[in-house]
Amino acid sequence: MNEGIRFVSLRVPALSRQLLEAARPELRGTVWVLCAQGSGAHARLDDVSGAARALGIEPGMRLSELRRRFPEAVVLPPDGRAIASFRRILSSLCEARTPVWEAGPEGALLDLSGAVHLFGGDWDAWAARLRDDLARSCGLREVHLCGAAVRGVAEILARTEAGRSGIDLCAPGCETARLDPVPVDSVGWLSRKARETLARYGIKTLGDARRQPRSFLRLHLGPDGDRVAALALGLEPDPARRSKAPSEEVVLPRDENDREVLRGAVHQLSDRLAFALRERSLGAHEIRLSLSWSDGSDAGASVRPPLPVEDFLSLREAAWKLLDQLDERRVAVRSLRLSAPRTFVLVGQEDLFATPETQRQRRLGGALDKVRRRQGFAAVGNALELA
Repeated sequence: MNEGIRFVSLRVPALSRQLLEAARPELRGTVWVLCAQGSGAHARLDDVSGAARALGIEPGMRLSELRRRFPEAVVLPPDGRAIASFRRILSSLCEARTPVWEAGPEGALLDLSGAVHLFGGDWDAWAARLRDDLARSCGLREVHLCGAAVRGVAEILARTEAGRSGIDLCAPGCETARLDPVPVDSVGWLSRKARETLARYGIKTLGDARRQPRSFLRLHLGPDGDRVAALALGLEPDPARRSKAPSEEVVLPRDENDREVLRGAVHQLSDRLAFALRERSLGAHEIRLSLSWSDGSDAGASVRPPLPVEDFLSLREAAWKLLDQLDERRVAVRSLRLSAPRTFVLVGQEDLFATPETQRQRRLGGALDKVRRRQGFAAVGNALELA
């Protein structure tokens, strides 16, 4: 029934609130609010507890108004350590299931295009195991997990929190029926002006949008009109952006400023990115490395090799040079991301000027790919030689 599902969107609603309640069970059933900015005239509430909502306290309320009307409400900041721990656990769970995934503010998007056979296509059991593993590891009470054959469909269904059990699998061919009742307000990339325009013409759901001519949507929404029309039909709303090579990210177990540890992390990222590129028959015209430090700052640098690259060693050498450029601060590094913003499609043509070492590395990469497709990416890896 669910054969053909390739994308899974995992979302934890009210992540910061759930993590605080998991760490402090005594908060459950009490009146408390979450506010990242603890002072200031423009500070607003990020989230509220169920008991606070019952009193009429809503997210977005000004902190000054809360203290004036509800002085008994407890104001708490987000738990940064719990959020960092959640991201590390989520990264490890995603990495164990597929080499191609992306982390988001409250969850992740997994691309299982080359890994479905590893769990026999039993989507219900796979989804329940992932949900339960994350919930048990982080003490979460609510995790939403949606799967579909189209990435955009999986993302929008996860955002609307469909499915009582927290698991919602949209079988191929059912996309339009599932999307028809979804409000257009749930489409995160639509601007406020676009939503107001749709409301003015009585278009409240994606089903209403699907019944409009594409030319009408394009006339009133511009480029977003084509995207809305595609999403309403169950198609990828932005195929050009989605076709780019995936990026790979690692959140370190602890903040590090040891150069050898960072080089080892870049080594792993290069291995993962090279595999993801080969799985999509892509090569890199540009390589970008981004670092995030423990003080909250981040920076990135890019390089364009003289010749396009797709092999592991070339990616790693380029990424190591970028690391040397970026890691000049004394602050410890928290996470690293390696990506290929500009790519090209490999046509399978032999390189007449390839050296014997290059040919050997490509044969080795092909052998590793076969093992990883059968047994998972973590089954075998490229050894790290720092000398």
